[in-house]
Amino acid sequence: MSTEVWFYLLADATEATRQQFIWRFCDTAYRRQRQAVIYCPDTTTADQLDAFLWASGKPESFLPHSRTLECPAPILLLSEQLPTQGDVLLNLTDRLLTVTGYQRIVEIINPESREASRHRWRHYQQQGLTPELKPI
Repeated sequence: MSTEVWFYLLADATEATRQQFIWRFCDTAYRRQRQAVIYCPDTTTADQLDAFLWASGKPESFLPHSRTLECPAPILLLSEQLPTQGDVLLNLTDRLLTVTGYQRIVEIINPESREASRHRWRHYQQQGLTPELKPI
């Protein structure tokens, strides 16, 4: 299996823009019946996303999600234990991932952290992957 790596450039660095992207990512994955892992930089971020997903949208647009591997859900919000394989992974960290057991890895380019994004792009290339810049 070849892993796809997709980068998305956000229009600005606001939390609202970032959350809007994450919501659309989760909604798309859920509607397409794809298992999505959102890799958070820390438990605080995972807690905030958990609260955001509970409070956002209309009741009929609820996105089933979980904070642990022990409670499987279509969307997993993880900050520590990252499965080595899966369907779709959204990396919200600046960590360099050496995870090729996913069908797709998604990265967000924050306008304020382009250098970290460039570093991750090169890291994927060094792993033999071909990152792509995707339109939002």
